[in-house]
Amino acid sequence: MKIKKVYLLFLLIINDLKNKFFGEIFPKKPITLNLLVNDVCNSRCQMCLIWQNKKDVEISPEDLNQILQDDLFSQIKYIGVSGGEPTLRSDLPELFRIICSKKPKVLGVGIITNGIIENTVKQRVLDCAEICKLHGVSFNVMISLDGLDKVHDNVRGRENNFQSSISLLKFFREKTDIPVSFGCTITATNSLFVDELLDYAKSEGIYGRFRVAEFIDRLYNKNQIEYIKSFDDKTKYNLGLLFFRLEHDFETVATYQKTYRNIRGMLVEGKSRSIGCPYQLDSIVLSSRGDLLYCSPKSPILGNTMQVSAKSIYYSNLKIRKEIAKNHCQSCIHDYHEPVTFEEKLSSFLKHIKYKITYDCQNLLNQSSGIIKEQQIIQDIPLLTSKTILIVGWYGTETVGDKAILWSIIEQLKSRSNPPQIIYLSSLFTFVSHWTIKELELDQIKVIETYSSQFEKICSEADEIIMGGGPLMDIEPLNHILYAFIQGSKTKAINRIEGCGIGPLVSPIYTQVVSEIFRLADHITLRDNASTRRCKKEFKISHVKTVPDPATNYVLEIKQKLDRNFNGSPPLGSKPNISCFLREWGTDYANGLNESKYNCLKEKFETQLEQFILFIAQNKKTDIHLLPMHSFYVGGDDRIFNRYLAKSMQLHLNGCLDNIQVKFTRESISPLEIITTMHHAKLNICMRFHSVLFAETLNVPYLAIDYTQGGKIKAFLEDRGKLEKLIPLQEIAEGRWKEKIKQLL
Repeated sequence: MKIKKVYLLFLLIINDLKNKFFGEIFPKKPITLNLLVNDVCNSRCQMCLIWQNKKDVEISPEDLNQILQDDLFSQIKYIGVSGGEPTLRSDLPELFRIICSKKPKVLGVGIITNGIIENTVKQRVLDCAEICKLHGVSFNVMISLDGLDKVHDNVRGRENNFQSSISLLKFFREKTDIPVSFGCTITATNSLFVDELLDYAKSEGIYGRFRVAEFIDRLYNKNQIEYIKSFDDKTKYNLGLLFFRLEHDFETVATYQKTYRNIRGMLVEGKSRSIGCPYQLDSIVLSSRGDLLYCSPKSPILGNTMQVSAKSIYYSNLKIRKEIAKNHCQSCIHDYHEPVTFEEKLSSFLKHIKYKITYDCQNLLNQSSGIIKEQQIIQDIPLLTSKTILIVGWYGTETVGDKAILWSIIEQLKSRSNPPQIIYLSSLFTFVSHWTIKELELDQIKVIETYSSQFEKICSEADEIIMGGGPLMDIEPLNHILYAFIQGSKTKAINRIEGCGIGPLVSPIYTQVVSEIFRLADHITLRDNASTRRCKKEFKISHVKTVPDPATNYVLEIKQKLDRNFNGSPPLGSKPNISCFLREWGTDYANGLNESKYNCLKEKFETQLEQFILFIAQNKKTDIHLLPMHSFYVGGDDRIFNRYLAKSMQLHLNGCLDNIQVKFTRESISPLEIITTMHHAKLNICMRFHSVLFAETLNVPYLAIDYTQGGKIKAFLEDRGKLEKLIPLQEIAEGRWKEKIKQLL
C-alpha cells in the first residue's frame, strides 16, 4: 500500500513538472475537447442568451470526422458534448459514432442537456449511450437543475422543466446503468434556494455539481448583469456557507472540493482565483461552426478548423492564451477544475505534521505540566491596561449567541479607562468571523486564523488572552486555547476565562486539557452555578465566580431599544406567530446511548416535536416561524433542520382548515433579528441554549426544550428559578408533553 502511494506521488510530481515547467516551453496538445454541437436552444435561461439565436451552420458528422483527424486532436482522451441544447440535433447519435470511431480512441464522452423535451432527450441519450457502449467508450449524462419546482423553471424560463428534468434523472438512475448527475448554475434568482436543492439531492441520493454563473462570451450574456454575479454581501456570505457545506458534506472528490473552496474564497473573501485552469493547459473548445477557442468565457475565435489546420490555429495563437491568463483568469469564477497538485499535497502534509507537533493535546499537556503558574491577582477587570488583546474560543463557528457574547466582550474592553490599542479575534474559519464583525459593526477587530503562524505570533505578543464565552467541552479545538494560555503564561500575559460553561465534558484527555486551561487562568468567571461547582470540586480551582453569560449584556442593550418603541421588523413578518429556535439533536448530547437507541429516540423526538408545535399553533391560531440560531455546517446548520421540519409540517397542514402557515428563513440571521422576532412572537419555543437565554432575558413568553438532558439549559433555568419552563427532550419523544402544554396554555 505504501509503495503504491509513493508511486502515485511520483507520478503526480512528474505530471506537475510537465504541466508547470515544460508546458510553458513545449505547450501540450489538448486531452479534453469541449464540443459545442449547436448554437441554438429551446430554453430561455437568465444567464445565457443562446436561445435568441437562429439555427445556422452546424458541423456535420462528416465535417467532425475530418476535423478530428487533425494532429492537434491525437491525444484527446475525453470529449464533453454540449451546445446550445445538443439533443435538438436529430443526427446527434451520428456525431457520437464519429467521436467513438476516432483514432486514437477516446476514453470517455459526456453530454449535458436541459431535459426540456423529455422523450426526445431520453431517446437521444439512450442512442448515444448505446453507441459508446458498442465502442467501449465510457459515457455519462448531466441534466441541468437549478432549484426545486418553480425555482428551476424561473431560471430556465420554461414551465414544467423541473418535472421533466427530475423524471429524466430518475429514469437514467433507476432504469439504466448510465452514470447521471445534475448541474446547478447559481444566479441572483435562485441563490437563496439552492440549499433546498442540496437537501433534495442528499435525501434522494442524487449526485450533482454547483457553479456560479459567469460572464461567458460564447453564451452572449455580457449584458445579463441583473442575474450574473449580482449578489449583495449577505447573499455572498450565504453562498459561502453553501459552498463550505458542499465541500465538506456532499462532494467526495478532492478536485471538485478544491473548486468549491476556490468559489467560496472568490465570493466571500474577495480572493482571486486560486486554482489553475485546464483550458490554459490541455483543454480546448470546438464550436458548432468549426471554430476553435481556447476557452468559453474569454477566448476570441482563433480560426476555423474546416478552413485551416486546427494544429496550426492552436499553436500560432498561444500569445492570445497568455493574454487571457493575464487579463481574465484571476477573476473568472467558472467551474473549470484543476486536480490537486503535488505542491498542494506536500503543503497539506507539512501543515498536518506541524499541527500534530504543535497542537497535539498530549504534547500540550506535557508542556503545560512544566509551567509553574504564578497567578496574577486581578482586583478590577475595567482597570486593566492591556494594549494587545487576543480573544480565543469557538469563533469561526459562532452561533447567534456567540456573536452576542463577542459584542459584549468587545464593549467591555472598549469601556476601560485605558482601552486596548488592538484586539485580535482568533477564528477557526475566518470568513464566518469576518461576517460577524461586519454584522455587529465591530470594525476595529482584527481577525486572524487559528492554528496559523500569525496566531502563534500573537499568542506570544498579547498582554491579555481571553477565552471568550461558550462551553469548555469534548472537542479537539480545546487545544488552541491551551496553547494560547501556555504562551501567555510564559510571557506573563493575563489569561482570562470569560463567562464560559463546562460540558459536555467526559473524555479523559479533554478533561485534562480543561483542567490545565483552568490552572493557567488568572481570572475565571463561569456562566452557571453548576459549572462553578464542578470547577471547584473536580478541578480544585478556588478563584472562580458565577456571572451572567456575557451574551446577556447584548440582549439587555437591544431590549432597551425595543422598550423605547424601536420599530425593527422581524425577518418573517409581524403576523401572529409561534417562533421556534430549534436544532437537530446530535450524538454529542446522546449521553452514552448506543447508535440504535439514539436513532430510535431521535426519530420519536422529531415526530413528536412536529405534533407539539402544531398543537400549540392550532390552539393559539398562529403561524409557525422557524429561525436559525446557527447557520454554519460546523456545529450544525439549523436551517437544514428547519427546512426538513417545515416540509413535514406543511404536509400535515395541507387541507387543514386552520390556515396556518409555516415559514422559515433561508438566510443566516443576525442577533438583532432573532431578538426582534422573539419580541413580537406570541410564544417562543427554544432549543439552542442561547435562544433560552435570549427569551428569558427579554422576559417574553417561551418554553425551553432541554436537548442537553440535564446539562447547560437546566443549569441556566435552575439558577433563574424557572424550571417550570423546561420540557426534557425525553418527555417530548415519549409524547408526555400534552398535559403540561394544556396546563400552560
